[in-house]
Amino acid sequence: MKIAMLIKHFNFRNGSSRAVHEIASRLVRGGHEVHIFCNRRPAGYGEGAILRHVPMLLIGSWAKVISFDLGCAARIRQERFDIVHGHGNTVFQDVVTVRICRRANRIARGRSVSRWDPHLNLEGRQFRNPGLKRIIVLSDRVRADLSRYYGISSDRMTTIPNGVDADRFNPKWRPIYRDAVRRKIGLSEQDLGVLFIASGNFENRGLSNLLRAVRPPMSDRIRLVVAGGDRLGPYRARARELGIDKRVIFLPFTDRLEELHSAADGLVFPSYYDTFGNVPLEAMASGLPVIVTADCGVSELITNGHDGLILKHAEDLSGMTEALNFLEDPGLRDRLGREARLTAERYTWDSVAEKTLRVYTELQVERRTS
Repeated sequence: MKIAMLIKHFNFRNGSSRAVHEIASRLVRGGHEVHIFCNRRPAGYGEGAILRHVPMLLIGSWAKVISFDLGCAARIRQERFDIVHGHGNTVFQDVVTVRICRRANRIARGRSVSRWDPHLNLEGRQFRNPGLKRIIVLSDRVRADLSRYYGISSDRMTTIPNGVDADRFNPKWRPIYRDAVRRKIGLSEQDLGVLFIASGNFENRGLSNLLRAVRPPMSDRIRLVVAGGDRLGPYRARARELGIDKRVIFLPFTDRLEELHSAADGLVFPSYYDTFGNVPLEAMASGLPVIVTADCGVSELITNGHDGLILKHAEDLSGMTEALNFLEDPGLRDRLGREARLTAERYTWDSVAEKTLRVYTELQVERRTS
């Protein structure tokens, strides 16, 4: 099967890129020909998939969105593909994986919903495309959002949660990296290191609320370690305003998350809205207890109090404080981490690739019989 995958930024700094890479590499190993159409690409990529550069205007949101979409459409028309699979930035495709319902996200955050927003405009056009035959969603949460806001029937959608590399993210790295990484980032033996990680958009991921939750009378042992790709300056200033700057360690984005996991004692991901959440699933695979909101899709995989802790919503500060205090109990922390690892092991990229290929095959059969 000859497959085109469309993704604007293929750079491994976000969950979308990692998912495309994991699925595409497995499809190639299965004998399929995969072309990834993108604007940004990692240097020296040699995983079997063929990278195809799509130029994009770099000034203004509308120009970026439209130029990438039209650039992909033009290139797809030039040759025959059995399946065209978009990953959120394009309109003209057979299958799309929806990693975020932008309309639901803006409403959840109390933001206006304007038809002049280029991303909302593209989202609406995407679902009105008559050539779109299948929609893959990462959680039942986004399935419900698409049904509510766009009237999409359930039979057009397939839920396929993301997978995790359970060898890369594994408790086995803890004795190897833990002490050295803790010394490097400034955690003492007595500190309880709690991670907050996000490739970007710290505000949507609830960092402002988390900073408020770690104010006194929070235990002095708890140290919040913030790592990611958003601007750190405003949050450093906020920590100083709250008088907690000595409780918070700010780190730049790192590709070596497994080492950071080994140094930590837990992870909190208090997002306003996330259709899935690779970050907490990777932490679970590393054997860390995680705290997430019910508005994060990965919460559908977690049993509260068994393999993780679930907050009612991103502004549940009392619940967040209570959950963080629970992590002081080493017995509870270890039990949650062990069970989290067992849960994460059930979600492999092999399974994700297999289910995605099943969607392609069903679509091919429908075409032949229609």
